[in-house]
Amino acid sequence: MANCPICQTKLTENAKYCAECGAGVEGAVNERAWIIAMQERIKSVRHNDGVYSVVSAIGLLIAVTVPFLMRFVLLYTMDLMSWLITAVGAALFIGGMVANWIDDRKVKQLILILEKGEPKREEPADGEDTKTETKQ
Repeated sequence: MANCPICQTKLTENAKYCAECGAGVEGAVNERAWIIAMQERIKSVRHNDGVYSVVSAIGLLIAVTVPFLMRFVLLYTMDLMSWLITAVGAALFIGGMVANWIDDRKVKQLILILEKGEPKREEPADGEDTKTETKQ
């Protein structure tokens, strides 16, 4: 089974076009289809940024609100459950920020690949022979 030369999606044996990006399987790589596929990948990575930002905001809200309410409004002290909820809020905040940072790096890498204007070629798997046989 082969991979699409544009988006690297696995293709069926009889495929003439890629089901994911629509590129023709046989012949030269369609540069326009490759550019569109790369733009779609960038959009999907950027879409996650909004989700991670919401998670970070909720985490920050929990990490700040719970100690404030417990310390100054309700009990005048922090019990074990309050500390656990605060720790979960802090973990959500940090996790969301790290995920945003990782996604930003992915977007920058995809933009660099797009600027080069070359489809990413898949490296041969271990054990596959890359030499072509010559007829004598």
